[in-house]
Amino acid sequence: MIQVLVNGVFLGCLFAVVAVGLTLVYGVMEVPNFAHAGVIVLAAYTTWSVSHAGAPFAVAALAGIACGGLVSVLTEVLAYRWIITRPAAAPAVALGLLLILQNVALRLYGGEGRSLDTPYDTVLLKAGSVSLPGVKAALIVLAVLSLVALHLLLSRTSLGRAMRAVAQDREAAAMLGIPMRRQYSLAFLIAGLLGGVAAVAYGPTFQVSPYMADDVLLSAFVVVVLGGLGSVWGAVAGGLVLGVVEGLGAAYVSAAYQSAFGFLILVLILVLRPGGLRSTNARRVA
Repeated sequence: MIQVLVNGVFLGCLFAVVAVGLTLVYGVMEVPNFAHAGVIVLAAYTTWSVSHAGAPFAVAALAGIACGGLVSVLTEVLAYRWIITRPAAAPAVALGLLLILQNVALRLYGGEGRSLDTPYDTVLLKAGSVSLPGVKAALIVLAVLSLVALHLLLSRTSLGRAMRAVAQDREAAAMLGIPMRRQYSLAFLIAGLLGGVAAVAYGPTFQVSPYMADDVLLSAFVVVVLGGLGSVWGAVAGGLVLGVVEGLGAAYVSAAYQSAFGFLILVLILVLRPGGLRSTNARRVA
């Protein structure tokens, strides 16, 4: 039972890191950023390329995270920025960007999976009957550090306070002189960096491929709704809940229906608590 919970926490941390990036962007721009999966894919391939070229894994990981941030900002500057006043177009643009990014990866690297090797591939942490592979432990550690850093940014810095102001009332924030475009780019930069972290942590566990992040993206959107649209800590809580539920379902029912358990929880939440685990204003980032 404890082993199953540990595996669920691993999944939950992965979902939380991806979902927090999605909820940040939605909170600031009200954009369902489907292209986030493509950002994760390119970040993972960048990590693999730099590592395959002989660089230390730490350098490759930093390159992958930086790539995630850069690609994410480019999607905002080149596409999302121009539809800010036409929110109905956002889903179509987001899906188009996802297809473009995935096809760029497919064109550059082909469709075959790539193995991302790490220095901790052979590490196995054990405590009694509970074991945790090094790649899963690394993901949990990276997720916790990233989310703590994000919390400090949002709560302790002027940039974070400005972003929260934009999320709560875009028009009032503009009247107060907050540079809106800078906040949009900052939200996408943070989301992309988190996507890069997810890629670096997720890539060694599963093969790197152009479609590696599709299932994770779907689960992350479930998490965003579970936690309450625009709520960062709601997304964290939703990620952990979904991860544990899917882990328990896979262990005690069937792994073939692992994703279905998450959507079942989503339906229950929408019926019993439509605002999510942490009810919030639709665009609030907190």
